[in-house]
Amino acid sequence: FGVKLGLDYLGEKLSENADIRATELSRLLTELGPSFIKIGQSLSIRTDLLSPAYVRGLRSLQDQVPPFSTAEARQIIEEELGQPIDAVFSVFPKEPVAAASLGQVY
Repeated sequence: FGVKLGLDYLGEKLSENADIRATELSRLLTELGPSFIKIGQSLSIRTDLLSPAYVRGLRSLQDQVPPFSTAEARQIIEEELGQPIDAVFSVFPKEPVAAASLGQVY
């Protein structure tokens, strides 16, 4: 991302490629995990710091974060509760209802 942004700067294409780079930044922050998603969420409301293209691109981090695997969620819950998930919940959905930067809802 940084190299592409630098090349955009040198080629005087920052404005022209802003939407593309904003989407790439959003994807990169998502891949880096929850802490970086939080940073992106904070930046998405900083219209005083970022161009409209970057604000739009990062806004998806507010409510469109992809979920992590249900197997991983089940493992975390079982470790935290110290017992099998089926012993605690009569039903545990296979897919989350919603996902956020730091958790998801089943």
